[in-house]
Amino acid sequence: MRKLLPCLCLLLICVGTSFGQDDYPKLDAAVGFTFNHLETPAPTHRENLIGFTVAGAANFRRSWAVEGDLTYTRKGLGGGLQRELLTYLVGPRFTKRYDNKMEPFLHALIGGGNLSGFARPNTKGWAGKFGGGLDIIAGKHIAIRAFQVDYYRYHGHIPGGRQRLDNFAFTFGVRIF
Repeated sequence: MRKLLPCLCLLLICVGTSFGQDDYPKLDAAVGFTFNHLETPAPTHRENLIGFTVAGAANFRRSWAVEGDLTYTRKGLGGGLQRELLTYLVGPRFTKRYDNKMEPFLHALIGGGNLSGFARPNTKGWAGKFGGGLDIIAGKHIAIRAFQVDYYRYHGHIPGGRQRLDNFAFTFGVRIF
């Protein structure tokens, strides 16, 4: 009985610490190719810009994280001219983790941005991305971002008014954790 009590205490300590282990990464980063279907300033029409997205997140719960996102897309017009949209955003992300195989996520990010390459001077304003996607776990520390689809709004401030551009962005790439 004297040997059983210390063994039981040791077993309870070990079991207690195993429940304290997290089964999700504390930090992760993603990089991907981005296709932006951009609504242009007046006269309004749509243009396709391509570029990249770099995002990092701090996971403070199994399903919740704070995400930061930097997206740069551009279109060359020839003659050294180009149209560009750069945004820097931050906000919450919800990730549903299924058996370490698939991780669908939703996010709502807001921040600032800069739009250039139109008849007007560069416009600075606020931007937002609202959407989600699916990460497929490919290894212990890597996942494939199969897709990410976002409603991508840019609201610029121009002389004599404002401009509201409603865009859609499609991203795919990799996530490291």
